Amino acid sequence: MRLQVALVLLSVATASASPATDLGAAYRAYDANDLDGARTALTKLDDRALELRDYAAWLRGMIALRTGELATAATAFGKLEGTRFAREAAWRRADVTWAQGDREAAAKAYAKLVEGDSAGDIGDVGTAKFRIAETRSGKAAISAYRRVALEHPSHPLAPRALQRLAELGAPALTSADRLERAKNLSNAHLWDEAISEFSLLPEKLPKELGLQRDYWMATTLFKMRRRYGEAGLTLLTVFEDMGGSAAEAMFHGARALSRADRDDDAIRWYHKVVDRYPKTAWAEEAQYLSGWLELNRGKYREAIPPLEESLRRYPRSKWVDDALWSLGMAHYFLGEWDRARDRLEALARRGGSLEGGKGMYWLARIDQRLDRKSDAITAYQATIAKFPFSWYALLAHARLEGLGEDVPPFGVTAPKARGPKLAATVDESLARDELIRRVDELLAAGMGVDAGIELARGEGGFLKRNDRGAAFAMLLDRYRKAGNFNRPWLLAVSYSGSALDGPPENDARRWWENAFPRAYRELIESYQALGKNPEGYLYSIMRKESGFNPHDLSYADAQGLLQMIPATTRRVSKELGIPYDAGRLYEPAYNIQTGSWYIGHLLQKFKGQIPLGAGSFNSGPRPVMRWIDQYGDREIDELVELVPYTQTREYMKKVTENYARYRYLYANEVYKQPLTVDKQYLDDRLTY
Repeated sequence: MRLQVALVLLSVATASASPATDLGAAYRAYDANDLDGARTALTKLDDRALELRDYAAWLRGMIALRTGELATAATAFGKLEGTRFAREAAWRRADVTWAQGDREAAAKAYAKLVEGDSAGDIGDVGTAKFRIAETRSGKAAISAYRRVALEHPSHPLAPRALQRLAELGAPALTSADRLERAKNLSNAHLWDEAISEFSLLPEKLPKELGLQRDYWMATTLFKMRRRYGEAGLTLLTVFEDMGGSAAEAMFHGARALSRADRDDDAIRWYHKVVDRYPKTAWAEEAQYLSGWLELNRGKYREAIPPLEESLRRYPRSKWVDDALWSLGMAHYFLGEWDRARDRLEALARRGGSLEGGKGMYWLARIDQRLDRKSDAITAYQATIAKFPFSWYALLAHARLEGLGEDVPPFGVTAPKARGPKLAATVDESLARDELIRRVDELLAAGMGVDAGIELARGEGGFLKRNDRGAAFAMLLDRYRKAGNFNRPWLLAVSYSGSALDGPPENDARRWWENAFPRAYRELIESYQALGKNPEGYLYSIMRKESGFNPHDLSYADAQGLLQMIPATTRRVSKELGIPYDAGRLYEPAYNIQTGSWYIGHLLQKFKGQIPLGAGSFNSGPRPVMRWIDQYGDREIDELVELVPYTQTREYMKKVTENYARYRYLYANEVYKQPLTVDKQYLDDRLTY
């Protein structure tokens, strides 16, 4: 009797198991390289009970391909036309054809796929090119293997391609070949490997190759932020012979000299860029920077002529706003109030808090300097009302407090909550929509990343099919359940209208919470004490750095949620006593653990001053130490404006705004930005 009851209970449990659960188990087994476990989980599936038949077909195909059941694999991949997996399936069908021994047909398929995916966004282009080479003979084979060796020097098959070339009696790699490999490594951000490849080149080369080697070596060093002086001088030696890249080489040579603290030489070369290549974008930037460098080192009178020339010569360049601001500040520091006002008023008419807000704030500073208290108060209040929580609004609040005025966060008259409707609750009747059915099945399977991909693919049509307020609520809810914070952030920034410019109430609060989420909260709260990070600070950095995308990669090789650089992480891991693993930087837990220690200790180094701590994470601590030594007697508004690195200067402002918003939204605290700079940074070993 007990046996019968047990069998009945087992039967009920088996029958009630969700197909999605079995699918998720199959995917988890496959990801763990347990092909037998994945196959067993799939045998329980009746694909007809699934919304996600394409997911089941894809996994069946992959298991069959890896276990040599090629006919089964071909059938499974053939079912995926028109699905999310269509492009990947085309690559796998080529792999099946290769494995079946029809290499000529596979090579033709690979060639077509490579042509449509040269960047390797979907398939393994290096492997495809190697296999194409395997079908060739004679000179054609040598040419094809060379493509692999030269175009994909970091690919695992590159050494085998070199071996094949030797077996075919091909000549050894020439200096031109080595140079091409080094260039491709540099373009792939594999800078250390590129430098190693450059080192294999002989010192004496034909003139053209020597020029190319010097140019690319210097460019690589510049991108690595190393040996700026050497990189600059090299670029300025070779630029004339660089053809269409001459202006760029000359400009970056001047820029490298500036980074090496050789501003006089940099300015002289910037002027040469303008004289030699006046119609290029490099000349436009060089003309502006020649004035900005003078301003930055306190030569305000000398800064004015080149900045005026920038506006006269290039009135429609991307540097107009910067030139207006720099001129306004040069006249401001000289006490030439009317001239400063003229330039700042032009800037204040521009949109955006970092352009228009800048002009409005500094116009108010002029009024205050001239003892026009009433006008200054009015102007500060206008800055706050137009650009609430911006860097300039925070500064305006501090100025008003000094004038005895207590102004609410959104100005004297807080605006009403504005922006499109965002339902307070999720209408689960929308779960009947095909998109949400697929997403819910993926969530039930524990496949959150895939659920986020499905939502992103179908969200446009979903919004059109349903009431937008209810549809947004459903999308944002499912993204959160999928563990995807990047896409809700983008949606909130793109679709919230002016909700973020008013108090976080009702619909507006919901938009705020998606635009400023406590992403990966469990991990943040677990690790933020490693660096004594204040509540909200790591979120503020993460929002600016990666937009909450754990897979983000910058041009400077910064990786993951907090954009940690491998070399820095290696040193931090020693401090934490944990193994360094570059491959884990895209894992949220490892990235946040190492990033929390580093970011927090930088903030403590600069006495908890948010803009300075943030700036040190962006540029490194040494430049911030130098700027404090130079400008620490000034108030924070002037110090930040005098930061010479444009990216760092704007980064300091945006992170401080993010922090103020996080504190207000989640702690109901009005962040007050101090005006006085604490010059006594910690003289410790954290200088990297």
